[in-house]
Amino acid sequence: MTLYKYFAKDVLFTMVAVAFIVLVISMGWRFSGYLNQAAGGTLSSDVLFLLMGYRLPGFLELIVPVSFFLSLMLVYGRMYVDSEMIVMESCGIGPGRLVFITLLLALFVMVVTAIISLWLKPEGELRTELLMAGQRNMTEFDTLAPGRFQTVRSGKRVTYAEELSGEGNLAKVFMSEYEGAEIIGLQEVTTMVAQSGETQVDEFGNRFLVLTDGTRYTGKPGSPGFRVINYREYGQMIEQEQARQRIERLAGIPTAKLLESDDPRNMSELHWRIAMVVMIPIMALIAVPLSRVNPRQGRLSKLMPGMFLCFLYVGSLAAAKTGIERENIPLSIGLWWIHGIFLFVAVTIFKTPALLNRFRRMIKHESTG
Repeated sequence: MTLYKYFAKDVLFTMVAVAFIVLVISMGWRFSGYLNQAAGGTLSSDVLFLLMGYRLPGFLELIVPVSFFLSLMLVYGRMYVDSEMIVMESCGIGPGRLVFITLLLALFVMVVTAIISLWLKPEGELRTELLMAGQRNMTEFDTLAPGRFQTVRSGKRVTYAEELSGEGNLAKVFMSEYEGAEIIGLQEVTTMVAQSGETQVDEFGNRFLVLTDGTRYTGKPGSPGFRVINYREYGQMIEQEQARQRIERLAGIPTAKLLESDDPRNMSELHWRIAMVVMIPIMALIAVPLSRVNPRQGRLSKLMPGMFLCFLYVGSLAAAKTGIERENIPLSIGLWWIHGIFLFVAVTIFKTPALLNRFRRMIKHESTG
């Protein structure tokens, strides 16, 4: 038990550290994309962190298995370099015991990954989908940020407000709108400036932007024939862009619903979620012999081959998943043949040192005989 705690502490601590680094990089890239959408006025800044929370399980689904594999490579490699493994082998702890301890750790990681892949990820993706659908139903005034020019999704209107209160009141408003943005050449532009403005809703639920103390300019850029109107109060109806019909994403379908389906696309997603769990013990079996290094080589000498096998495994699963979606791979086979191939690779790597030693002994025996 003491030995198991020693292995578990080092492996799990390293796994968390690796997963954290990869997660920060991945989510930072995704968060920058959301920030660009918020800056463009297509996404409210209030939901950014909520979106990242919903997307977190989707990142962890793949990060956790890969981080576990890399942690095994790093920890076992260090123990070989520091001669700790040699000491353990001299105390009777052979490869079989090491494999048993590693599979116990893999079982714990499998449970965590199963919870993420089969439950948390679909739930998070579904909530993300619903949240984004709600964002698409909002007007540009719902996502307006003070002190920033923002373009409406149609590209026909640019809006600016120097100040914006929580009640929807605007100050120092500028709006410029093309009357026919699809027409090539000079287009008639309507530009309005106002000291203040606010959004109002009538009894039918229609929203209006009411501007006060401003000027309205209408005409074609470069031509002298502009119409100028000074107004005390000016109202304009805000057209709400209707969101497209929500398309159910595979990642957001609950696992229970996938089990009841026979559609190839749904089954490919189900096989993928199960594969994220099944690949963990197979990668652990690959990591145990592959992390065995000579102290003179350094603990990172086998890391690159290990990463190559790991990414080849994940890439093969992704390619086979696409094959199932397109019905190029029978559902009865699924992704299990990929697991079979890499399980064979793990067994081969295990057997290779013993076969080499036996071959060397045969050569030595023949040379002395």
